[in-house]
Amino acid sequence: MRLFLLAMAAAYLTSAPAALAADKTIHDREHGFSLTYPEEWASETAFDNTIRLKIKSGAEGLTCRVSENAYDPTAPDNPPDVRAFMEEDWKVSNWQTMVGAAYQAAAFRQDRLAHFPDGYPVRIAEMDFHYADENVSFYGHSSIALTLRNSHYGFVDCGVAGANSEEVERKWAPLADEAEKIVTSFVLDAD
Repeated sequence: MRLFLLAMAAAYLTSAPAALAADKTIHDREHGFSLTYPEEWASETAFDNTIRLKIKSGAEGLTCRVSENAYDPTAPDNPPDVRAFMEEDWKVSNWQTMVGAAYQAAAFRQDRLAHFPDGYPVRIAEMDFHYADENVSFYGHSSIALTLRNSHYGFVDCGVAGANSEEVERKWAPLADEAEKIVTSFVLDAD
């Protein structure tokens, strides 16, 4: 029995590093953000002019995208005091205006205020969506963190897609905790 326990302990210890894969933190100084995600995930940088990083856990897993762009607080309809907007003046309908407009349909829930390590505000929410254009149509669910600084804004979106909402729900359930971990690791650099 003692030999069996030793063999089991040895097997566990040798397989533990694979089971507990390391996380990788990247800090994109050019675009001013940081994100932590599992080291074994595939990543692409400079995906396009708005998506600065795209990471993927696998063919049927999570896909996360980081977007960062310039922000002009003096432009019409842009809140001049972005911190107050994020902490005090935010409405759930702002999700629709800032993120949901890119989709055929989008519904946001579980909106909450969080803070970066420096105390700066960030909004986090869950989104159910349907995207359609002349080439594709799909449903999805994602967790999103979004913030505005005085000179730039950014967000991370981690989600899954499928042919219908039932497929999306089935895919999302085992990945929700991993998505939350990645989304809450997002930090947009100070101005």
